[in-house]
Amino acid sequence: MAEVAGVPVDLASRAVGFVGLGVMGGPMAANLASAGHDVVVFDVDAAALARCGANSGVRAAASPAAVAAACGAVFTCLPSEEAVRAVYRGENGILAGARAGLVTCECSTISPELSEELARSMADAGVRHIETVLIGRRTQAESGQIFFIVSGDRAVADAVAPLLAVMGRDWRYLGGNGAASRVKLLQNALGYISAIATTEILALARASGVDPVAFAGLVNEAGGIGGSTYFREHAEDVALCRDSGSGRLRIAAKDMHLVMALAQASGLPLPLLADVDAMYSEAMESGFAEDEYTATWRVMEARAGRRLFGR
Repeated sequence: MAEVAGVPVDLASRAVGFVGLGVMGGPMAANLASAGHDVVVFDVDAAALARCGANSGVRAAASPAAVAAACGAVFTCLPSEEAVRAVYRGENGILAGARAGLVTCECSTISPELSEELARSMADAGVRHIETVLIGRRTQAESGQIFFIVSGDRAVADAVAPLLAVMGRDWRYLGGNGAASRVKLLQNALGYISAIATTEILALARASGVDPVAFAGLVNEAGGIGGSTYFREHAEDVALCRDSGSGRLRIAAKDMHLVMALAQASGLPLPLLADVDAMYSEAMESGFAEDEYTATWRVMEARAGRRLFGR
């Protein structure tokens, strides 16, 4: 049995836990089971738990504590900081079922401060906590092509690497806990800036007499400076008000609030980030929390007072 900082780590012979079975977590847990791992899962959403539990090799548990008690490593992929705190430190949370030697791997987008706080809490219980923050979309989660940014104890990261290889195409180690969260927030901010820019340009295209769907196709075909991953995957869907299978708008709003906290701590004037944050906040206040994060076009139309998207 390998040891990390004096604590036994035996991931190969123990079940792997997964808490949070949403758009990303569900496929990740299923991929672990498909690779032959005994996977123990939990989600507060009974439907998500039932869907994942139907996969061969997956066992549903009654709580995060039960997952922790049964496993050598537990991954968590959760929608908010409140959910992260509850899963780790709440009643029947991971800490309640943890024992020395457990490894916990946080995939959620959270503040670096919370990541560092979790690492300290888990260390007090003899648990090794690292960040395995993911970059990817639902299709990449399903195909095992996520890219992981990892921070925390390097030896623990190396011990977890075979599990990351099942769920993703590669990973990069960044340093101590908190480092991966900082990088993930910066990466997401670029994506949300692209989302708002795409929405505004498509609105301007229609207002100036250019077919936005044809425009989206031309930009993607040309491959010029105006393109981006967001534009390539979502511009036509936005132009047509079409469901694209992307994440919830409330997640984008949460991420942008965390980005703004990072920005404010830097002391830098960053008006573009502030405007993007304001757009997502307005979308939330307008009742679009459960729409896809592409749905800021609804705010654009409301501001303009006229139809700008759809046929």
